[in-house]
Amino acid sequence: MLTRSGERVLRVHTTAMIVLRDHNILFSRDPMNNRLSPRTIILLLLLTLSIFPACTASPPFSDDQMRQADTSVRLSRLLESPDDYAGKTVVLGGVINMVERRGIVNRIYVQAFPLDSAYRPDRSRPSAGHFMIVTDAPLSPARYAPGRPIEVLGTVLRSRKMTNFADRPEKVVVIRARALHVRARRIPPPARGVGFGFMPMMGY
Repeated sequence: MLTRSGERVLRVHTTAMIVLRDHNILFSRDPMNNRLSPRTIILLLLLTLSIFPACTASPPFSDDQMRQADTSVRLSRLLESPDDYAGKTVVLGGVINMVERRGIVNRIYVQAFPLDSAYRPDRSRPSAGHFMIVTDAPLSPARYAPGRPIEVLGTVLRSRKMTNFADRPEKVVVIRARALHVRARRIPPPARGVGFGFMPMMGY
């Protein structure tokens, strides 16, 4: 069975092959030297390049995991009525602000951003709020570092009020992680006292 990205690549490839066939240039050769004509080479290069966006636009989680998630749920709606979404599986993303390791439960405090079509946090758009990820999985300090983009597929537990570095109460949704994905590109975390950042908290 093909994955979502595999199906997308196949569709792109099939469409391109039909175009080449219909224009009778799929194997067009230069009669003087028996080589592919420059026009054919250019079209084949364009075909190759068209496959890469189809591959990179797929979600960071497996098809089975994505089928279990309600991808229509947004953080702003969770904050408005968190109890309505308790127990639902959602996909959220943002930038790691702080990681707290205490006992067997790790907490990741995240500044949330809307997700693009590939489920990457889009920092060109305003922040959607904040959420906290809880997980008992080991978190590598080098990988799960402040400033790195992160996506989580997890279960909504509840919301709670927490105090940020500006000493202001803020409602934060707690997500129990089922799958995590951290991007390699590092983004500088918000400055202390200016941007978002939680003081270490006890419990969830």
